[in-house]
Parts: sequence; C-alpha cells; structure tokens
Amino acid sequence: MRKSTAALSALALSAFVLTGCSSAPTFDGVACDRDSSATLASSVQVSGDIGAPAASLEAQVRTGHMTYTDLIVGDGRAISSDAQSAIMTRVLLNGDTGAQIHAAVNLWSPESADAELPGVDKALECATAGSRVAVALPAKDLPEGMAAQVGIGDNGSLVAIYDIQYTLRPKAEGRDVFNDARGLPTVVRAPDGRPGIIIPDSAAPEKAVVQTLIEGDGETVADGTPLFLHTAVRWADRSVAGTTWDSGPIFDTSKLPEDALKAISEATVGSQLLVVVPGEGGDATAYVIDVLGIVPAELLQK
Repeated sequence: MRKSTAALSALALSAFVLTGCSSAPTFDGVACDRDSSATLASSVQVSGDIGAPAASLEAQVRTGHMTYTDLIVGDGRAISSDAQSAIMTRVLLNGDTGAQIHAAVNLWSPESADAELPGVDKALECATAGSRVAVALPAKDLPEGMAAQVGIGDNGSLVAIYDIQYTLRPKAEGRDVFNDARGLPTVVRAPDGRPGIIIPDSAAPEKAVVQTLIEGDGETVADGTPLFLHTAVRWADRSVAGTTWDSGPIFDTSKLPEDALKAISEATVGSQLLVVVPGEGGDATAYVIDVLGIVPAELLQK
C-alpha cells in the first residue's frame, strides 16, 4: 500500500476561526424525519454539482431560530450519530446581502459542526450522502462576536450550505470473526465502538500479528486513501501510546507502522483490525484500527 500524503483538496483552505416509518433513517437508533423549511427553500438559490455549490439568495433571509431545508436529498449512507463524520463542502453567506463569507471542505460530524455553528447539528441529523442542506441561523445564536465580524446585523441571519459528499461508518460494522486469541490482546468495545485493549500477562510476540476482528462489507481499501480511527497500547506498561477516538477519523497513515498499513490496504470498509507490532527489547505495540471509509479519488490533491 502506498503511504498516502494526499489531502482533501479543499483542506488547503484556511480553517474558519471565529471570536417517520420503519425504513426511515435513524439517529442514535431512533427514526427521524427531516423537517424542511419551505420559506428557506424559496429564498436560497444553489446550483452546481454536489461538492461545488454556487449559492446566492433570491430574498433576504431572516429567522428567529435555526431552520433548514433539504435542497437535494441524496440516497447515500445517513448520518446516524453525533460523532459520525462526513466529508462536506460548507459555504457561508450573509443572510442580508447574499455575500459569500467563507467556503471549506472538511470532515464534519454533527458534533463538530455544532461546535463551529451552534444549532447546525440538528440540521445534519439523518441527512444522507449526496444531499445539499441549507441552514439559517439568527445572529443571536452565533458565537460571540461572529455576527459583527462578518457584517451581519443584530436582526440578521447567517446562511450555511452543506453538501454532503461522503459519509463514513460511525464505527466498525460487519461480521464478527473468530480468532485464536491465546497470548494476544483482548479487545472490548463501548456502545459507540470505542475499543479497549487488554494486554495479556504473556510475553509479546516476536513477529507481527494481524487479525481481523470485524469483517466489514464495504469495498477493499487497496491503494485508496483510508479514513480510520485507531488506538495503540504499549505491551510492556499497558499505557496508551495514542488514539484518534477523541479527535475523529484521520486519513494520514504516515505515523503507522508498515504492518498496520499493509493490513489496512487488505481490509474492507467497516472492518476492525488488531495489529501487534514487535519493538525493541521484547516490547510491542498493539493497534486496533476501525476502517470507516475511503476518501473519494476526486477529492484528493493531484
């Protein structure tokens, strides 16, 4: 597998820092309906393919509370929990003038989007990949100082357009695989999928060990750029060497050992892997990796 130094193309943009029925999508296991605003839909004009929105206003947008509308409804995987990430293009407009304030592409979850713009999480619940969602937020609900910074009056609103280009799995999902775990770490999982790694009292293996704990039903990573979560625990002192479960999925494989990279390249999306890599002096590091997606090729820098 090639080591990927590719980045999401628009991540080169600077960060924006400011002082139902049974078949319906579910959020945290509860079926939910999308509550679209017809008024907002008639006020916003967005053209272009998903991921390349060209947005303008047909009419001034004023609202006293967060409203949203689905301008396009995609048929891809739904966002089903607060922490589930998706690759999105996000465009911000002044609701009075229609002027574009900022545009970016990033990995957002409802939780991280809400941290940037309070209230947006509700607009992303149960939204599906391939969708285009318009959101209006009143100035009073924006982070302190933001409205004045971007030229929105006290009674004005901010309009955000989210193009949901690719939705990751929320955690490893698939078929549990039986392995002979004698002398190897045991992996337990919290309800949200976060793994716990229990190191045995036996000596660390002298050769690398790779086991598939959950076999996902997605496509094989191969030479693609994987999106994944991982936790690493040192064998000798059972300390956590690193985890991305607190910061969210990553696609940078540069800090993983070759044995882990090879295991990821041979895995399918949705899989969970246990990789034990020997170190010096009889030590080792155990990695548990959840493969949650593959960055679409068109989003990679050339």
